[in-house]
Amino acid sequence: MSVKNGINGWAGSVLRVNLTTGAITTEDTLPKYKPYIGGMGLGYKVIWDEVPLDSDPLGPQAKAVFAVGPLTASGVPCSGRMNISCLSCWSKGNSIVDAHMGGHIAHALKYAGYDAVIVEGQSDKPVYLKIEDEKVSIEDASHVWGKGTFETNATISKACGPEFDVCSIGPAGENLVPMSCMVTSFGNSGGAGVGAVLGSKKLKAVAVRGTGAVKIARPMEVRLLSNYMIKDLVGGNNNHNVPTVPQSWAEYSATSKNRWQGGPGVTWDKAPNGPIDTGEQPSGQINVAAMRCNKGVFDFGAIAEKYTVKQGGCSSCPVRCYTEYEMDPLADYDLPTHVSNTCIPITGQMGIYCGFTHDFVDEGDAKIVLGGAGSHAQDDYGVWCNYGNLKTDFARVYKDGILKEHMTEEEWNEVPWDLMESGDPRWAVEFYKRIASGKGAWGVIGKGSYNMYKEWGLDDASKNSAGKNYYDEISSSNTNVTYNGYPKHHSSEECWQSGLLYNTAYNRDCMIHVITNVVRSGSPFEAVIKPVAESFFGEGCVDAPKAYTPINENKVKLAKWALNEKQWHDSATLCNWMYPMMLSTSKKRGYKGDLELDAKYMSAVVGEDYERADIEHDSERITQMLRAMTAISFKIHLDSNNLRKDHDAVPAWVFDKEPDFKPFEEGTVKMDREDWEKSLDLWYDAMGWDKETGIPTRETLEKFDLGDCADKLEELGLI
Repeated sequence: MSVKNGINGWAGSVLRVNLTTGAITTEDTLPKYKPYIGGMGLGYKVIWDEVPLDSDPLGPQAKAVFAVGPLTASGVPCSGRMNISCLSCWSKGNSIVDAHMGGHIAHALKYAGYDAVIVEGQSDKPVYLKIEDEKVSIEDASHVWGKGTFETNATISKACGPEFDVCSIGPAGENLVPMSCMVTSFGNSGGAGVGAVLGSKKLKAVAVRGTGAVKIARPMEVRLLSNYMIKDLVGGNNNHNVPTVPQSWAEYSATSKNRWQGGPGVTWDKAPNGPIDTGEQPSGQINVAAMRCNKGVFDFGAIAEKYTVKQGGCSSCPVRCYTEYEMDPLADYDLPTHVSNTCIPITGQMGIYCGFTHDFVDEGDAKIVLGGAGSHAQDDYGVWCNYGNLKTDFARVYKDGILKEHMTEEEWNEVPWDLMESGDPRWAVEFYKRIASGKGAWGVIGKGSYNMYKEWGLDDASKNSAGKNYYDEISSSNTNVTYNGYPKHHSSEECWQSGLLYNTAYNRDCMIHVITNVVRSGSPFEAVIKPVAESFFGEGCVDAPKAYTPINENKVKLAKWALNEKQWHDSATLCNWMYPMMLSTSKKRGYKGDLELDAKYMSAVVGEDYERADIEHDSERITQMLRAMTAISFKIHLDSNNLRKDHDAVPAWVFDKEPDFKPFEEGTVKMDREDWEKSLDLWYDAMGWDKETGIPTRETLEKFDLGDCADKLEELGLI
């Protein structure tokens, strides 16, 4: 297959698959979806146009949209991302949510000639979707129904051919467990309940092989921009721009723990041909960027070197943040020893052991060994952890006695608690098998925080035997950032009011790394972080760690940019762990990055002149559509007329924690209630939303050509 119709950047076609009728059709991507960029924006437009927001997320009207953007598969570094949009089956309001998937399948879809796949209808039997360029078919998946994601992906890949990339759901999705995901490659997953949405359609997997290419308007310009990015701008994982381990070329070493962990003496001990020392990785040298990350050492300390095979990653990415391990101790328990992951699925498994852990071979190795067992089991069963809330929710209800109250005696006695209480890694398999079953009390936990709290009275201290409100409780186990059923994701604890503002923007954890990538980069605050950030966003836009100041307009300006930048990343589609390039690794640049890079890449790829303002405008269109759909969903499902009160409310613990400190006193990250209300006023002003309700005004929506959204809001009495 060749590039299509001379289009630059976009593949040019959207694939539509109806699982009820078996109809498979295509339609043009442009011009309809161009204002929405691709990825997330394209997905939102499809849902808005085609799915009534009162639809059952697991019903026949619901749709799932797999979409990539114009920069994916174009040669732009860190562009191996896919966005999956659907209605939420687990969070408050049942509004639109997104799963974000890495690996290699995004490139495969683009090479096959598609910017998106719209999955609609429901099959009456298990099926998988096979895409090989223009040849698209719905295939029987009965033989892999009930299987884990790893076996499913391997089986379908073997049947289709080794050049196919496959993503699949596990038993959790099949059983319509809201806390479910899809998994591709070796631990790259997309969550947000998408597993249950696809399970309701009996769609077990998607297999893709593309033999085409993406047409680039100015390929030499893309090459030069990429060389410039990798040489002068890109750092380690999360774009941390100075090394932790001192290196002879580096002016600075990290002042706080960061993710640039590679350096002299840091090794991959399990490399196939013997240990590899990651050595020095100077700024200005392209070929050493992939040695910087060593995410395992960041997660687990030096013990990770003992088990590290290499650093893996997604298509087109020079950073390689997925540590691949060979964990020998797991063989003693007849568990898989080859493990790969990079975030909460491998770092957050201690929660399911409720404190019952022990070392295995080396002192302090419990976290990595149990993490490896848990990561593999979680991904294999296709369970999504809601950025860790699933695990902490379990630990809380177990320790508070709530879980036992809601289990029958038979159900309680059937659980092999001895595995948990002895720190046996096989407990992870038992735990995720039970969550994935969707049965009994385990099934309630698998509904997600919002539904579990409601069902068991955990949202009201007077309605449960522990006497707690699980949203408001001051506890290291409680990270709920709103009352909507999802936890904080780099919020006020790192990014003061700005982080708290954008953490209220979505209907799941925000997954925004834009500001934390800078303030946790390891660079010295006064010498690098503050002057660079203020050069872009003005005086007072950033606070030093635990030295917060009251809200100001530049903090709001930074927060708005961070939110819209995330929309760009998920629509273009780029990795938000790495972009944007606010900081640089280069001393000669004064460590200042290049916020025009996104527009430069877009211009070179699609052949039209984009400025940073164009990127921000198109991205904000997607933000405004998200907000309008959220308001409509809250009205339909909760009879709410006020997002400020019913969606954006922040739990008490954010303001009441660290009682020995006052807000804005040095040494604390607690927020001030009065300052927060002022922050919302400034935020709504900046976003063009009504101050009383937090709902976009007609003027704002029409500014972004969203008059149809305004009409629906008006019809419902929301504006």
